[in-house]
Amino acid sequence: MKKFLKWIFYIFVGLMVIGYFAGKKEDGNTSTSSTQTSQSTSAANASPAEATPPQKPVYQTTARKLFNDYDENEVAVDEQLKGKLIAVTGIVQSIDKDFTDSIVISLKTDNQFMPARMDMKDSEKATAMGLKKGKQVVIICERMSRVVGSPSGRKCVFN
Repeated sequence: MKKFLKWIFYIFVGLMVIGYFAGKKEDGNTSTSSTQTSQSTSAANASPAEATPPQKPVYQTTARKLFNDYDENEVAVDEQLKGKLIAVTGIVQSIDKDFTDSIVISLKTDNQFMPARMDMKDSEKATAMGLKKGKQVVIICERMSRVVGSPSGRKCVFN
């Protein structure tokens, strides 16, 4: 019985790792192709005065409010955030790296064991190196979802 449970655990962990990398690859491919398409479309259709791409609307919130909103109704929050940049203000709980060596900034929420985790872009390394616990920051993310009960941002930058 112990061997069976051990194999189930290994399969579960393996699927999680595969899902993580598949999600990263999908995010990278989607943004690259959509960026190339939007650049070629805007270059062909826009006059020189209109060369700047349209900016997405920004949803302003705090890490605590985002955690509580997700706890109350995840479906409603995901719909509110769809197609927007999410600006999250919060207090830094930790500055870490994940198993892929990506920078992860955790912001305090009402539950100290479930912080809001923001996966930062590699370009933010210099800013992250100078960051200290307890400092208030504003982080802007392209995507937000709920992972294991707490908010999780992807493709984030410091404001």
